[in-house]
Amino acid sequence: MADLQTRDLPILPPIIVENANEANWDAETDVAIVGFGGAGACAALEAHENGAKVMILDRFAGGGATRFSGGVIYAGGGTRIQREAGVEDTPEEMARYLRLEVGDAVSPDLLRRYCEGSRAELEWLMKQGVPFDSSFYKEKTVYPPEGYFLQYSGNEKSPAFASVAKPAARGHRTVGTGFSGYVFYDRLREAVERAGIKILEHSPVTRLVMDAAGRVIGIEARSLDQNRRRLHQKLFAKVDPMTPFNAGPAARSSRETARLEQDHAHAIRIRARKGVVLATGGFSHNLDMLKENVPFIASNIRATMRMASLGCNGSGHRLGLSAGGRTRGMDRVYLGRVMAPPAPYLRGIMVNRSGERFCSEDAYNSILGAAILAQPEGAAWLILNARDLHAAVRQCLLSGWATFRYFGGAALLNLLFGRTRRARSIGALGGKIGLDPAALENSVARYNQTMGAGDAFGKLPENRVPIEGASFYAVNFSIANIFAFSQLFTIGGLLVDEDSGQVLGQGDEPVQGLYAAGRTAFGLCSNQYVSGLSIGDCVFSGRRAGRHAASTS
Repeated sequence: MADLQTRDLPILPPIIVENANEANWDAETDVAIVGFGGAGACAALEAHENGAKVMILDRFAGGGATRFSGGVIYAGGGTRIQREAGVEDTPEEMARYLRLEVGDAVSPDLLRRYCEGSRAELEWLMKQGVPFDSSFYKEKTVYPPEGYFLQYSGNEKSPAFASVAKPAARGHRTVGTGFSGYVFYDRLREAVERAGIKILEHSPVTRLVMDAAGRVIGIEARSLDQNRRRLHQKLFAKVDPMTPFNAGPAARSSRETARLEQDHAHAIRIRARKGVVLATGGFSHNLDMLKENVPFIASNIRATMRMASLGCNGSGHRLGLSAGGRTRGMDRVYLGRVMAPPAPYLRGIMVNRSGERFCSEDAYNSILGAAILAQPEGAAWLILNARDLHAAVRQCLLSGWATFRYFGGAALLNLLFGRTRRARSIGALGGKIGLDPAALENSVARYNQTMGAGDAFGKLPENRVPIEGASFYAVNFSIANIFAFSQLFTIGGLLVDEDSGQVLGQGDEPVQGLYAAGRTAFGLCSNQYVSGLSIGDCVFSGRRAGRHAASTS
């Protein structure tokens, strides 16, 4: 894996100063935001609205993973958009559902606050200029087709969840074409610029500045020379999360950007009188951190599509640790295996090396990914009949450019090159993919016999049809299959105080003056991700950190 090795500027131990007023500073502000993605933008706007002078620093030109995202925020409890679409929802039902997803990642009190404040968060975003619409897509999909902007973005309709909480569509997609995260971010950036907040681009932060009492009072960054910034941004742009087979180019860009930063940047120190907010994203593009925390994923990194920007290199995590902060859930990742689109795939069954079915095929893609990851060697195949496979191919080809680009094209590539196998009987198909023919025959027979009864894994009735016919297919969904395109990003981070967003150190004491937000922090989606919950957490945790930092005396 030497050719995939990433390289980043080292995070240095904090500088300790005895007297902040006598130290040498290149600039001063009240709140310094490290990272200018969704969480950083929200933190900056909230701190500004609460009267603080704010400065944002970003390793590149801003946007982070947010700008590459689908632009979906998980909001509910009766938002204006839900009401316009005729969707009934309450904060209580939203909390009952999300408790099943977030597990013990956050306290019941924080989850209640998130759900009760969800409507106001969406209104705040619209006030900043982020557009939403009530065009409602009611079918099962990981991302709605063009022209639809409200969806069931998680497991709301699955029987195990619907028995606990009344299903409601809460995935609010930003209005735009394709993956509309660029619209979400651009409107927030415009709001930041209207507010007159200072933005310092191409300036990775490499160490914190602390006083003798252990309070974070500033940062040190390496600001890239003006004549090198265009090349720096060009290297960033080469790493598009939706470009397949990009592990090698991403590693080369990582090494080249670090070289530019080392050789052509100068150190600057910025005083932050009220606090520093770390919002640098996750660590999907730091191979060393992946090897340490999720070694199986790291060894199969070529088979992933990292839903992250090149700036997601764990620098915020490492800065927080350098000041005495602690992390949680660093071995937790979002590993998404998209089944629909194409929707006909949902009619098949997923089996492991033993030929046994192990999950509901219409579960949300991160639940499906986690289930595959838990199988021996991460191996899995989708078994379906010829009729449904042919229907899936037609849907991929006829679904429109945006859906084809993000989903249909990937599905077809896997069909063609991912070692798909065909046979005229289930037993023969099992032999072709290295499974015990009798075991696979038994699994399919058991599944076919339960059409009139409840499904053992909770699969929706509309997706359950017998697997029968004259020929059958096995589609390779194994983690190691480079054509299966596992979507990946990290969801663990720095432990933070739930009321303030301050980074927690030993004994759960806050590191004074230091905050974390978004995927740099352990938060709402650090147990189980559903579409929109990461951006929802970015808005919630970003505003929380900015508000508390601004109020600090």
